[in-house]
Amino acid sequence: MQGAPGYYASGIFIINEGPFGGTGTITWHNPSTGVTVQDVFGRENGGAALGAFVQSLTIVGDKAYIAVNGANKIVEVDALSFRFLREITGFELPRYLLSTGNGKAFVSEWGADGVSGKLVLLDLNSGTIVKKTLVGSGPEKMLLMGNEVLIAHAGGFGVDNTIGTVNVSSGEAGVNTLLPYYNPCCIAKGLDNSPFPMIVARGDWMQPASTGWMGSFKIPDFPGYELPQGAEDLCLSPDGSTAYCSAGASIWQLNSNGLTKLLDQPCYGLNCDPKDGLLYCADPKDFNSAGEVVVYQPDGTVVSRFTAGIAPGEVVFIE
Repeated sequence: MQGAPGYYASGIFIINEGPFGGTGTITWHNPSTGVTVQDVFGRENGGAALGAFVQSLTIVGDKAYIAVNGANKIVEVDALSFRFLREITGFELPRYLLSTGNGKAFVSEWGADGVSGKLVLLDLNSGTIVKKTLVGSGPEKMLLMGNEVLIAHAGGFGVDNTIGTVNVSSGEAGVNTLLPYYNPCCIAKGLDNSPFPMIVARGDWMQPASTGWMGSFKIPDFPGYELPQGAEDLCLSPDGSTAYCSAGASIWQLNSNGLTKLLDQPCYGLNCDPKDGLLYCADPKDFNSAGEVVVYQPDGTVVSRFTAGIAPGEVVFIE
């Protein structure tokens, strides 16, 4: 059964990577009514599958762009009805899309070998790739700052410890900045309107003693705090005073009082509702069966929970 046009105009999307040998899916949840719809893309497109692995979803205007990592494509759908519009191909392990306005966007991709990272300039109007720029290994999430895009180089199938830049106008890469911690995966605006972005690093997965890290991209001192290895998502409270991160099967918070553990909760994807400040934690369970999203108050009190697909990662709010 298909939803009426505008059915997905509000609510939350959960991006489920899916199992090995299968397809990823997208879950939609309406917190006002408690209604949850599994496999939204299949539901609205005659049972069609997205493929492996569904990595991210980005809403730009009245379109939504789904990066399907293992299928080397981006699927464009109508954001309100989730009906299929087209596939954009030519990628090598695409990860995330960042709109820069004027009908353009950058897509981070790991490259065919998982380490030869590139930033892909995409024309959203024509659906064509304009340019590919070589950057660090395993480029992940990006942040638009003026006429530059900052890129977290998470290492891909290898190791990296740099933050890169690409000029929005020219698409040319700038100088990479070395971090004191390995595999930065997330980047967000600075705390309390600071001009220095927040960074989360996972640590070097090949070195057991290597730690994760969360702190400010303030050259050269990089003030911050160590985290358990394997740190993942990063998000900010609506007022920008608190940063949240998932690491070591726990949720951590950083504010003017420093870093503290908020609660214990396995979390593969984390985001904070920009309207009410509730934390949405995507628990992948065993990565082979249905995951779960647990919703918390900022003080760590459980509000609700709902079922997601297999390996839920990204949490996207419809604003």
